[in-house]
Amino acid sequence: MNGHRTPRRISAGPCQPSSRRHRLSHRPFIFVLLLTALLIAGSLSFAGCGSNRTGAADTSVTTAAQTTTTSASTTSTAVAPTSTTATQAAFPVTVTDDNGTSVTVEAEPMRIVSTAPAGTETLFALGLGERVVGVTSLCDYPTEVENIAKIGDFMANTEAIMALSPDLVVGYSGNEEALAPIRDAGAAVIIFNPATVDGIYANITTLGAVTGKTAEAAQLITSIKAEIAEVAEAATATGDKPRVFYGLDNTLWTCGPGSFVDEMLSLANCVNIGSAGVEGVAVQAYYQLTPEQLISADPDVVLLPSASGYSSAEEFKGDPRFAGMAAVKSGSVFLFDDTTATRPGPRVGQGLRLLAEAIHPGAF
Repeated sequence: MNGHRTPRRISAGPCQPSSRRHRLSHRPFIFVLLLTALLIAGSLSFAGCGSNRTGAADTSVTTAAQTTTTSASTTSTAVAPTSTTATQAAFPVTVTDDNGTSVTVEAEPMRIVSTAPAGTETLFALGLGERVVGVTSLCDYPTEVENIAKIGDFMANTEAIMALSPDLVVGYSGNEEALAPIRDAGAAVIIFNPATVDGIYANITTLGAVTGKTAEAAQLITSIKAEIAEVAEAATATGDKPRVFYGLDNTLWTCGPGSFVDEMLSLANCVNIGSAGVEGVAVQAYYQLTPEQLISADPDVVLLPSASGYSSAEEFKGDPRFAGMAAVKSGSVFLFDDTTATRPGPRVGQGLRLLAEAIHPGAF
């Protein structure tokens, strides 16, 4: 790329905790999902996203009055919200979650627990904040969550959830074992594993169905789609597709094809070197580069999540090994708030804008 980029730190949310433990916990939710998949497969390597990352997420919704099906493919254009009618709010409602489990919600939930930040944000975006009685310590948005009881962090605490007597628990892959006793006790437990932007839409549709908020869910999806389309159009209009390295952590793990981050980078109109490939490295959804391999890839832009372990962009730029890298020479190394940029929830459009602003600084 030509021209000089002005170094800047992107910020769009609360600062991350300083301890290494919390930095790891605050990684994009993709970190949580791949860890689960890798452990299930018996392979110990870096944590990223769930095993269904490249597949379609199918969400079936059945009410006492009708049945609708929303299919979320791996692109961000396939999901269309179903039309909303008064009968859709009828209970009981039966849905199929991302684990393929059929879940019946007998009555409109009034005490809801969320075990991940994306779920918490979605509940509030649907106007259900007053019904949320428990969230994790990682849930940091909106600010109202500060005063809600905490039920654990990366791993949900079964006893803490049971003590809140929830009638609905919004769970995420990786917490199934902790949530099993809660389901056995009679609460409805829905497991989400949003692998794509369409997976986010499907999860919103499901939450709307089981809470009597179908109209709000459809409106939210429409709003997100419009925001994503606006950002993607502006990024594409630049005619520039810089090569980007997305560093999950300070040991140079990155995101390849089939990852949520890769889809976001594609929408931001750039070449993700994690997907383009580096000579001598097998491309996967999540994998690690050596410093030499990253240097040979010579990215135009380096994106570092706030949970990456880097304290600043200057820390990366100050590494003498990377001094000759195009991104370092042009000042195009950015540390940004990953709780917005890559959290698979209702702020995904805002997150895409954050990424696109760093990749195409003159377009926004």
